[in-house]
Amino acid sequence: MTTIRFPNIDYSYWLSEWDRSIGKLPTYSNKNMVEYIVFNGDISLCTNEIFTLIKSQDISRPTVLKIIDLIYSWGGKSGRMFYASVNGKISPRQSLDQKDSVFNKYLQGVMLAKKGDIRSIKKFCEIDGIGLSYASKHAYFWSLDSEKPLIIVDSKIAGSLGHFTIQSLERVHKYEDIVFEFRNKSLKEFNEDNPNKTERALFAFHNHYFLNDNSGWKNRLESKDFTEASPLANKLFDNKA
Repeated sequence: MTTIRFPNIDYSYWLSEWDRSIGKLPTYSNKNMVEYIVFNGDISLCTNEIFTLIKSQDISRPTVLKIIDLIYSWGGKSGRMFYASVNGKISPRQSLDQKDSVFNKYLQGVMLAKKGDIRSIKKFCEIDGIGLSYASKHAYFWSLDSEKPLIIVDSKIAGSLGHFTIQSLERVHKYEDIVFEFRNKSLKEFNEDNPNKTERALFAFHNHYFLNDNSGWKNRLESKDFTEASPLANKLFDNKA
């Protein structure tokens, strides 16, 4: 296993910054989504709503579909195509609603995630319209009550670790190794066996300085932990692969 080189940042500060900035952002919606859900609240409130529904242990179709819609409201516009009909085909969201085979496959992913099983990522990816980034979001939320919760690995997390894409990151580090190292990092930084605290801290750090797709600066003004952001930028922008 290749050891992850975590940036030397103030993790407690950036975790608090997640609560102050990311958590206060409005949830996402578009004309296709409003048919299914309109959530009037910020990211933190949406997070709490998802947690509450999952902890209810209700996996009936209406509740599961509501959780899915909340996850996409929470996740932002990168998931907008999940609700789009392309070339006359029904949208991935409609498939979950109308096709038992697709919904049952999603439930298989849910059951794996509830055990903290990383195979849930692959199972969610088998569903049309769910890519690697969103598969980890589904797995993250459904694994919350497991003994080994999973984490979200998206372009921001990849970028914060010096990789231009998720695929580049996972060519070097297997997903299970990433979760293991994030758990150890959280023990070191927060004295808690919760890998998601490290994930949120890195997300907030990346969100402050870099564009979502790692293609350039979002904010180049020197501020907290800029000494780590600057060499990271050189690595990202010189290795766009």
